[in-house]
Amino acid sequence: MRALLDTNIVIHRENTKPTNYAIGELFHWLDVLKYDKVIHPYTISELRKYMNDDMQRLYDAKLPAYIQMKTVGVQTEEFSKLLAGTAKTKNDLIDNQLLFELYCNKVDILITEDRGMNAKAKCLGLEDRVFTIDSFICKMTAENPELIEYKFLRVKKEYFGNIDVNNPFFDTFKKDYPGFNDWFQRKCDEEAYVCENDKGGILGFLYLKTEDEKENYNDICPLFKPAKRLKIGTFKVETSGFRLGERFIKIIFDNAIERNVSEIYVTLFKNRPELERLYRLLIKWGFFEYGIKKSGENEETVLVKKLGVYYKNKSPKYNFPNLNYESNKFFLPIEAKYHTPLLPDSQLKTENEVDFLGDQPQKYALEKVYISFSYVRNMKPGDFVVIYRKGEKEGRKAYESVVSTIGVIDSYRDKFNNKEDFLKYCQNRTVFTKEELESFWNKKKDQLLVIKFIYVKSLTKRLTLKCLWENNIVPEQKGPRPFDKISDNNFRLILNKSNTNI
Repeated sequence: MRALLDTNIVIHRENTKPTNYAIGELFHWLDVLKYDKVIHPYTISELRKYMNDDMQRLYDAKLPAYIQMKTVGVQTEEFSKLLAGTAKTKNDLIDNQLLFELYCNKVDILITEDRGMNAKAKCLGLEDRVFTIDSFICKMTAENPELIEYKFLRVKKEYFGNIDVNNPFFDTFKKDYPGFNDWFQRKCDEEAYVCENDKGGILGFLYLKTEDEKENYNDICPLFKPAKRLKIGTFKVETSGFRLGERFIKIIFDNAIERNVSEIYVTLFKNRPELERLYRLLIKWGFFEYGIKKSGENEETVLVKKLGVYYKNKSPKYNFPNLNYESNKFFLPIEAKYHTPLLPDSQLKTENEVDFLGDQPQKYALEKVYISFSYVRNMKPGDFVVIYRKGEKEGRKAYESVVSTIGVIDSYRDKFNNKEDFLKYCQNRTVFTKEELESFWNKKKDQLLVIKFIYVKSLTKRLTLKCLWENNIVPEQKGPRPFDKISDNNFRLILNKSNTNI
């Protein structure tokens, strides 16, 4: 890709005093995305008009860092007609020439701080290829987001340079990948996800990389077709007992959606028990064996997950994060005391973060279990549940009761062979204690409805019960009951009002 830089951009970049503090960010994105930084002969001529000897020596030293266009295009009659009457000054003539180089596709984009050039670009149908510094940064930031930050639980973002590569956790990587230490050090300013225990021991590590259509996949067989992909570059989870692997799977899916990729892939050996566990975890969440990757004299298995495709003959878990929007939608009310321990990402601002940092497995599980005694049982796998956190204070429930979370039902059961069967189905995924579960079984086993749902997303803005009343989503002076059906229009309204996309 070639980016033609207007004279004002070069001056901002090479001036001896800062004139636009965003210029460094602009060049950062140009470098990261491997744009050629092109300047026009007319730009060089304009810069040579500055009589200051020091500035001329500065330009002599710095202009070779740019790709200098060698020729000036001859404007066509069609182009001249489109911009008829706009060449009123010498600067206009120069601006028009730069636009012509873009018009005839000598370059891919033009970056300028001249608003007049943006207006002319609209006349030429080039408005989506002409950027100001800010508009280019905004577009690139949106299309190439940084790692999503997770505020709660023990998984956090961290720079490679702050992580001890000599931690025994990384010994298996050093064994499998010669040069791992050097690779790790070169990544010092990049970020990864890491999970540590109270003693500083590393329990999990995840590095993600976005790859574009130009990526070289010659070592993968069959050869990948060009596509935008998320590569799971480095991924390891120690056995922790609190479903840390699922937490990392959720992080992978969130980043894949945010980066708008069509596939996720990972390459791994299967020569140790922890790698076999990781392989099974990925397969369970819809990855499939694609082929092999040559790694020296050895071969790694290549696993792929496709996005944007929903297989109706497969389970919601296999499909996730792909969703079937044609499915039914239901409310699922949850008592306040159970809400955030089950769904820590949906914590309210009024709650204390420290209360929700522990190692309880249901917090990390991507698939949650909630127990209801509702007589309504017409839900199906793939149906959406809208989690409604009940308020606690009388007289304040219209404001304290909120819709907080979207989930999708993976499965449900209301019949169990015995208590052990029931307890096993709920194991490590529910907020209820073993004593509470046994009490449910002993007192209400014939009324049990156990829902396994996948946590999809927390709403960006929580909607209060009062908001539901005002928008006729829930009848006035009532709250939603378990598995009250939500119309498609009201479901869309909830998402719109909460500024949430799924």
